[in-house]
Amino acid sequence: MKNILILIFINLVLINFSYSKDEKVNDYGGANTIPENARPNDATISFFEARKKLFIDNKRIEGQLYTIKPKGNAVEFNFEKNLPSLKLDKELSEGFLLSYLFYDNGVIKYNGKAKSGRFINDITDETLFYTHSIGKSINSYIVGHAICDGYISSIDEIIDWPLMKNTLYDGQPLRNLLNMSAGDSHVMADNKTFRFKGSDISSRDMGLDTIAYLLQGTKSKGNKVFYNNALADIIANYIAFKSGDKYDELMKKVFQEKIKIKNSVSYEKNGQNVLLNKIEGYSRTAQTLATYSYYMTRLDFLRVAEAIMKDYQNKSCVGNYLRESQNQAKKWYKYSPTKKDSWLWINQYPKKYGSQFYFDFYGMEKRNIIGANGYLEQNMLIDLDNSKIVITNSAALGWDVRTFVLNVIREGKLPK
Repeated sequence: MKNILILIFINLVLINFSYSKDEKVNDYGGANTIPENARPNDATISFFEARKKLFIDNKRIEGQLYTIKPKGNAVEFNFEKNLPSLKLDKELSEGFLLSYLFYDNGVIKYNGKAKSGRFINDITDETLFYTHSIGKSINSYIVGHAICDGYISSIDEIIDWPLMKNTLYDGQPLRNLLNMSAGDSHVMADNKTFRFKGSDISSRDMGLDTIAYLLQGTKSKGNKVFYNNALADIIANYIAFKSGDKYDELMKKVFQEKIKIKNSVSYEKNGQNVLLNKIEGYSRTAQTLATYSYYMTRLDFLRVAEAIMKDYQNKSCVGNYLRESQNQAKKWYKYSPTKKDSWLWINQYPKKYGSQFYFDFYGMEKRNIIGANGYLEQNMLIDLDNSKIVITNSAALGWDVRTFVLNVIREGKLPK
């Protein structure tokens, strides 16, 4: 009842806001997030930003978030006056970009947020953003730490997990799962890779034990890259399984000691369907709840990217994991930089995909560039050789990723 009243209040506020801007809110048929083909007005973006906040708050109240709190040791960034860029200024004033950060050798040289007053609530340094599939790359980074701390033997560790016994993942090297080349396309029920055959609900809405039950008796088929969301959640849970009662310690080490987050970082927990005694030798434990869907602030996005960059550059143990991930990356099947609409998606530009990261970007194949990408163009692109980073958080597609992300990293400067 409380949630319904909050939604009614939000809608009333949005109606008044819409009238003041002569705009109508479109909820796209009750969608949880703005669809890729949508080009929303400011009132609609406000609606979905409010819905996102309500969703996260509800998950927190319901105990459905795993949260890492900051330790108070965050290092503040150095800021310079924004470099001139009329194109960026215009996009933040009236386009779909909500946040834009350009980091150059330890200094933020463009700190862009959507123009104040555009939405009911301004975008601030405390606004939480969905990572979407950037969370896959973050979990891969955690895998690197789990290897270096001895919880996982190597990227080639053979999956020996009671939960996944007698499934297609059992007996495969972890490398195959990280590269999305585990031969699991035939067990997925839709091309969006949220649903397994034999189920009419999203994999996120069921316990991992239910997923394992659905996969009993399946076999791997082929080793081509098949990008899917369900496998990313399985990897998240494998980290928790391998670290056991040290899981919290591992997560705090990554986010508090290495990344040094300034604000709390959370992820949505998986569903909790229980199928006890249906999978021999397995009983449900907390690690079946992990996912790759993180919520974090814009500057903590940047802190993650900076930590990845420094590990790679310093050739630390985790840095060596990232280098190995780069060296063994596989051909990326969505590479199509000359397609008519490629400018909408940054994942059309990398040639390779390895350990949940993108490599060998169009026009920069001989450079050490690592990328992470999420739905509606949440982007993290890192020039590992020249210490430059671009972070974008976006409400919708419809802006040119070449101009605002790829070319900035390629040329080392902002668009005019």
